[in-house]
Amino acid sequence: MAALANSLSLSCFALPSSGAASFGAHSQTARLPMQVSAQAFDGQKKTVVDNNAFKDKTLEGLNSLSMHNAESRTPAASVSAVATEVQTSPLERLKTGYLKFKENYVKDQNLVSSLAEGQAPPYMIIACCDSRVDPCTVLNLPPGEAFVLRNIGNMVPAYSAQSACSSAASAIEYAVLHLKVKHLVVMGHSRCGAVKALMGIEDDGSNRFSEFIEDWVLILKNASKKVKSIHKVAPFAEQCTACEKEVVNASLWNCLSYPFVREKMASGDLTLHGGYYDFVSNAFESWTLDLSCLNDVDKVQ
Repeated sequence: MAALANSLSLSCFALPSSGAASFGAHSQTARLPMQVSAQAFDGQKKTVVDNNAFKDKTLEGLNSLSMHNAESRTPAASVSAVATEVQTSPLERLKTGYLKFKENYVKDQNLVSSLAEGQAPPYMIIACCDSRVDPCTVLNLPPGEAFVLRNIGNMVPAYSAQSACSSAASAIEYAVLHLKVKHLVVMGHSRCGAVKALMGIEDDGSNRFSEFIEDWVLILKNASKKVKSIHKVAPFAEQCTACEKEVVNASLWNCLSYPFVREKMASGDLTLHGGYYDFVSNAFESWTLDLSCLNDVDKVQ
């Protein structure tokens, strides 16, 4: 895997060793909670049935399964009892979560006052929509610290004057020109479904499975082609891991295609970084884009 990681970087990237990662690689202090349930809030449960028709249909299916399963000796009545006991309702979960947040938030009135006047985050973070890798949770960033864009696969499309409705382009423009962030970070992660989809797409499109997803992830098809070319004999799972990091590099490269990003980098007002969070091993890698890349980028515009 070390060889895989080393081959991922563009020529202008310096990938530090895991022990030198600037965001604290392999840190054990910022664990992402893998499961969230009502048990985290006093462990209380209650029986909730919001829709009797849905409940009856569900129980009918469970009872049918229990009758046809020769291994099962569970009476239908027991199955019904289990099926109707559910966790605290979704809205109660959100309300309880907000009250916990509010309890901590109001303790720092200086923060509240400063945020009421506006925002001046030092970071812009482009991360995946994946529920397991919220960047502010992983990096322990409080409100006002990071301007965050999340999309499928933490991907950045290349600059195009015709992309008037690009969510990524508008967010980057606002962060760089108006918020004047000092650091733009593209953060990838392990077990990324978007990257897995990208790696699995057939060249002829014969295995297309969605209306929108393929069109989006294919903006970085060169990343998957590069990984498949370099790591032909590697298992598919290892290829996906390699591509998860290559997608970060490709997105950073696309960030450089925006003229205002290059200008801010050239003046020293903006630095681009890559990050990779492995939530399975709870490790974080980071690297910084070398300013010498600007000369190469200017040549290909």
